[in-house]
Amino acid sequence: MKSLLYLLAAIVLPAYAFAQKIDLKVNAGGNLSLLPNFDNQIVIVNGFLIPGFISVNNTANPLMVTTSKSVTRTQPGFYLDVEAGKTFCHNWKISLSLGVSQIRYDYDTHISQSFYKNDFNLSDLTSKYGNTKLTYLTSRPLNVSYSFGKLSLQTGPVVSYLVAKKISNYVVLNNASSGEAIGGFFETKGDAQQFLFGAHLNARLEVAKNLEIMLGSQYYFNSLYQSTGTYQPLHDKSKALQVLLGISYNLSSLF
Repeated sequence: MKSLLYLLAAIVLPAYAFAQKIDLKVNAGGNLSLLPNFDNQIVIVNGFLIPGFISVNNTANPLMVTTSKSVTRTQPGFYLDVEAGKTFCHNWKISLSLGVSQIRYDYDTHISQSFYKNDFNLSDLTSKYGNTKLTYLTSRPLNVSYSFGKLSLQTGPVVSYLVAKKISNYVVLNNASSGEAIGGFFETKGDAQQFLFGAHLNARLEVAKNLEIMLGSQYYFNSLYQSTGTYQPLHDKSKALQVLLGISYNLSSLF
């Protein structure tokens, strides 16, 4: 919670300085998150010691550990933010923004050998495997823009704070008759990273009064997952590149 308060303070305090003669915009649109394929470490459990306690630490038999290739697929996400900006030195503008954004992607992992069967994908056992949805409070705390008439270019840093997550990174096998859990496949993956840091670049084209179309990208320099408990090749490959397409509407004329 303290970290979140620091983030909000870093946004609100500079915003106070913009209180005079600012441009206020709402930006919204969709994004695609691009992540490379990665090597994945899968721990295979054959039976649980305590019934109903689903954990690799509750194995009734020796574990089997295998390394497999995971193939990623991009999924559409969204972003929505409010941006306050001020023009200086003719065509130059500085601004800051605060809003929410999403990183979404899927992946599948091939298993060559296991206690149960060989040569299959984990998505064959459940279609939910690999579904990843991460939602962030996102700020672009210091944007710099340059305008060429109706076209403008903008760049700056990005800071994102995780507020919600939905990650399906294991598969549990159940007895067909009793429904009791008898084993499973578990990734060596730690928790999601709380803070992400990156940079963005976008181009905006004015298509109507107060309305712009925006095309851009942003890249996070650190991994989506914490290094603790995460297989190193998976950790190193989990850095998201996003492509964004949306609109920007200037609210200043309404006030």
